[in-house]
Amino acid sequence: MPTEILLTNDDGIDAVGIRALADALSREYDVTVVAPATNQSGVGGARSWWETTVEYTETDRGYAVEGTPADCVAVADVALELDPDVVVSGCNHGPNIGAHILGQSGTVGAAMEASFLGTPAVAVSLYDRGNLPVPPTLDTGDFAVAGEVVGDLLDRIDDGRLPFGADVLNVNVPAADDEAAVEPTYRLTEPARGFDVIEFRPGEEGPEDENVPEGWEFGERRGEMGMELRDRFWREFLRGDVADDPGSDRRAAVEGEVSISPLSSSRAVAGERAGDLVDSVRGAETGAD
Repeated sequence: MPTEILLTNDDGIDAVGIRALADALSREYDVTVVAPATNQSGVGGARSWWETTVEYTETDRGYAVEGTPADCVAVADVALELDPDVVVSGCNHGPNIGAHILGQSGTVGAAMEASFLGTPAVAVSLYDRGNLPVPPTLDTGDFAVAGEVVGDLLDRIDDGRLPFGADVLNVNVPAADDEAAVEPTYRLTEPARGFDVIEFRPGEEGPEDENVPEGWEFGERRGEMGMELRDRFWREFLRGDVADDPGSDRRAAVEGEVSISPLSSSRAVAGERAGDLVDSVRGAETGAD
């Protein structure tokens, strides 16, 4: 069972979600917070490199890093010389759902950075079915289920290895006031793959949807110049009407379940064929009589 936890996020060190997890996990674990000084949502796994000096300051809430979530994990490893049993990233204010989101999410990016450095990691995000995609300002009590779920998953770690054969667990949990959160169902999932992009030019009328919350209508105007590319994936999600199989993270979320997606940091699919030689098709054609 792990004892030392590195806690980070992408919403920033002052975010309510990381404070809620810090309070919950500190009851059982030795928790060190190393998080971005400011909101870094959407930066994915980006890291600062040679041209940038990453500065950090110790505060009463932990170490505040002037950098990305992945930078925070690197600072903890190299500058602070921490050796946590597990890295927990979150709890994010809003869901991180769908295969196309994984590379964009700073929450998941920090967890992946930890895995690359040899430490198992759990990324955890909150969704509120009544306030999708991003709920309004929350207090720490809204993240109560997140704390319980992370604690449950940490209890499943055996000999330094995450359950389900994962390098990283991407977890999405309902808000505490959701009726489904009283006795939440845990669902093992895969990130949803259905994805499309809409071209929208400000000043032109776009498709409207009465079931999409106010402020997220696809026909709204946000400017007078240029073009916007909008993610059609969210349209079904906001309606709560998805055609996904029961094994998708998006389906689990709209049904109020805890979605647990085991991820591989290598993203490799070669499997047993890794190391095989591959014949060159063009070479075979040019060498023919």
